[in-house]
Amino acid sequence: MDTKASPPKRIYEDFEPFCKWYPEEGQDTLQIHLAGFKKEQLKVQANMDKVTLEIYGEKPLNASKWSRFRKDVNLPKDSAADETQAKFTETDGILSIVMPKKVIPPLTADMDSVWVVKISKIRALTVAVVAAAVAVVVAFGTQLAQLVHMHPCQHAVSIDHVVIV
Repeated sequence: MDTKASPPKRIYEDFEPFCKWYPEEGQDTLQIHLAGFKKEQLKVQANMDKVTLEIYGEKPLNASKWSRFRKDVNLPKDSAADETQAKFTETDGILSIVMPKKVIPPLTADMDSVWVVKISKIRALTVAVVAAAVAVVVAFGTQLAQLVHMHPCQHAVSIDHVVIV
């Protein structure tokens, strides 16, 4: 018969840590106050499917009682999520998560002219399609007028519907 005592069942005390955002020019920083925690008791994980950060931690209070938290934070839309870094300072108990912003290259003169050329091609295509549609309608009307004049009749010609493709 095994006489070993099983470890006491853990009782968890959930809490919500104090958090503060610090938006800056090239990055956003989230600071989470976690006094009394050690680095190995914390976990920060980026969930790219949901575009969130999952932050979790737990620490023992006594033999069977533990304190824990879980925080899901939406990543800013302009952040470079794959460059996110977390740093925990045990002396002050602050977890700093730095999320650099995506670098968007400024438009140059060359890029502006490419944009104008693309717009010009789209406009030219639109004008060509409209001109072709007008030509089809005029040709159809001319044919219909010739048909009516070639076969004079006492009654009017009625057209139920016209489909232009």
